[in-house]
Amino acid sequence: MTPNQSLERQPSGYGLGALLDELVAQGMRDQDVFRRAGVRSIAGQLSHHQRLAILKAAKDLSTDPLTAIKAGQRQRVHHFGVYGFALATSPTFGDAFAFGRQNLELAGAVLRISYRQEGHSGIMQSHNPRALGNVLPFAAEFWRSSMVTLLSEILQEPFPSLLMRFPYPRPRHGASYAEAFGCPIEFGSESMEWHFNANVLAEPCPSANSLTANICQDFCEAMIDSGSATTPLQRELRSFMLANSGRRTTSGEAAQAVGLSKRTLFRRLQEQGTNFQSLLDETRASLACEYLENTHLPVSAIAERCGFGDEANFRKAFQGWRSKTPSQWRKSALNV
Repeated sequence: MTPNQSLERQPSGYGLGALLDELVAQGMRDQDVFRRAGVRSIAGQLSHHQRLAILKAAKDLSTDPLTAIKAGQRQRVHHFGVYGFALATSPTFGDAFAFGRQNLELAGAVLRISYRQEGHSGIMQSHNPRALGNVLPFAAEFWRSSMVTLLSEILQEPFPSLLMRFPYPRPRHGASYAEAFGCPIEFGSESMEWHFNANVLAEPCPSANSLTANICQDFCEAMIDSGSATTPLQRELRSFMLANSGRRTTSGEAAQAVGLSKRTLFRRLQEQGTNFQSLLDETRASLACEYLENTHLPVSAIAERCGFGDEANFRKAFQGWRSKTPSQWRKSALNV
């Protein structure tokens, strides 16, 4: 994969990078998919029409009937950018699930999805699935496989699916569904549903960090409310910085995380009117303020959690960020 290909993929979220990876494994090129879908890349915010066009192009170009399922199984939290980290760091899975449903646009959903609970079963229903036409099976396989993989990674154990219903005839590879999704399957159903054990909503998230979750959620809301507020590359870098906030984050590691050389990363950020250190400072400052305002942690502990090995350096940096010492900032926040 070339650096330019990575730039076109990684910052987009939606989990579409995993789909491209699967197609590349089959001998395709990113450009083949983009050309057929009529899009320039998957970087940035994509409209519903563009996401659907990419799914259709992938379906038409794929050579393996299990392409969508296999692509979904490639997913990892970081493939969904800040959205993925917001879910993973939520206090409980119920919190993650609620936030995830409110921001399904960032998960790449191409259908409206509602939720209800019947007894101990949680039920997600996809509405008007037949509007997708012959792309429906491919889209359903990719999104369900992606979500099963993502939710299982967040829980660090298999997601407790109970039943999945699909409103289309059993495909030739239908036997693969039960193994991939871990539950009984019904084809030819009148509705498209996903049933799971709702007791999982009370489970704590193993990677819970409420402060990181709050910051990630703020970023997600900003992405939806004003997509031009930051670029996709900047959002991806912020995700990496938040995920590694407890240690010294280097530009080389960050460049590798987004699939660029360090020189190219610096050039791209300069073109966008910023630089790596500014983004790192902004992210650390936001995290430090959250700790100061919402915890009783000593400044030394906050310094460590923001990637500073020395408390004195943290105090000096914070005063440069906010024109106040950490103690002054905490005191003014408590007096509000």
